[in-house]
Amino acid sequence: MHLNRSFLAALMLVATAACASAPEPALPFADRLASAEAAGNPYAVDAALTRLLADPKLKPAERAEALYQRGSLRRLAGDDRRGAVADLEQMLALVPDHPRAEQAKVELDLARSDRDALEPRLGYMLTLPQWFDVAWALGERDVPARRYQKAGLSPDEAQTQKLKDAGFICGTDGEGGPVQGAGDPREWLDGLTWCNPLPGTVEAEADAAEAG
Repeated sequence: MHLNRSFLAALMLVATAACASAPEPALPFADRLASAEAAGNPYAVDAALTRLLADPKLKPAERAEALYQRGSLRRLAGDDRRGAVADLEQMLALVPDHPRAEQAKVELDLARSDRDALEPRLGYMLTLPQWFDVAWALGERDVPARRYQKAGLSPDEAQTQKLKDAGFICGTDGEGGPVQGAGDPREWLDGLTWCNPLPGTVEAEADAAEAG
């Protein structure tokens, strides 16, 4: 009887271990794509689609669909014309007969036109706000944000929203100092701070040392 109980206990342990180690079934691609598209603001959706595209197990048609969605997003609300061109080109090269191929070709032409019109403007004599808008629309992020922070100038309301959505501006708890810069106070900047200190500052070096 003792042996029987021991044997049954061992079987139960094996069964429990098997259940615990069984991988969860993967979500269907359509559900994963819908989840990424519901991530929030355009920059959060872009990041979620990028994580989805990092999955090496995606089928070619699935990868093409995700590339189309990210490229279409980047062409407009996602503010990344260079990235839009790259995504749509890759999508068409991967699955030329994809159901969205014709629409992708139209969007690719529009994205290329926008990119080619914006690129030369980076070499113009622009104010910081003007340069920010051009660089941001081309897909640059860190450099435009840091230029505003380093210059001590205040971004306008639309630029502030973009910087908040992209994670450069926090509430009152950021470690990079107030976003409100020189000039008259701007009500939309009240209580906002840069999330992180500028690279090369004492604060940034302290943060890096603590992280290391």
